[in-house]
Amino acid sequence: MNDVQVIDTLIQKRTEGVQRYRFSLIQDDVAAMPDDRCTYTATLATEESLIKKVDMKIVQGSLVQFDSDQIADVPAGVYRLEIWETVNDAIHAIFPSDRVLKFRVLENTMDLPQGTISSLTLDQFEKRFDDLAKKFSTGSFEAPRFTVGKTVTAEPGQPATVEMITSEDGSVVTVNYSIPKGEKGDTWEPYVAEDGHWHIRLKEDKKHGTSN
Repeated sequence: MNDVQVIDTLIQKRTEGVQRYRFSLIQDDVAAMPDDRCTYTATLATEESLIKKVDMKIVQGSLVQFDSDQIADVPAGVYRLEIWETVNDAIHAIFPSDRVLKFRVLENTMDLPQGTISSLTLDQFEKRFDDLAKKFSTGSFEAPRFTVGKTVTAEPGQPATVEMITSEDGSVVTVNYSIPKGEKGDTWEPYVAEDGHWHIRLKEDKKHGTSN
């Protein structure tokens, strides 16, 4: 029976190219020395199909290895991994015999929805709006559409912050707030007043219809 000892953790971020993956081949519970007359190939597959064949090299005289830059184009996911030993283009042995290894390719941040996120203090938030207003007044910038995202209540004494999330094309800015409770447990919420500016006010007690 063929088996394999995995030397390096079988996981990497997508497009990463600096890892190495080494394996020790085992036959009938005895370490099997790779034969340079043979070709060794790592295969990655899903449950449905073969995804990629990766050429391996013999290292340290007793291990076979492939590198992460050889699979940098593989999408994020969990793959079945086998090692094929071939002679004259015919499969001579497959490692391991009684199972498949699991290889994980993780998403990197380039796989996430694109946009710009910044956490600001209230003073920085005000300055950001002043800068935008100057651009609007000169006609050098097309005004984005601002929407209120979520409001989080922080503990008393914590700083109030504003998070602005800009869409990829810059047309929409979502604003999230973190507003601390008052010392007496009062909570606050943002709103747009009749003057067109943002303000904060005590949250209403929904049960009794009054402010805290």
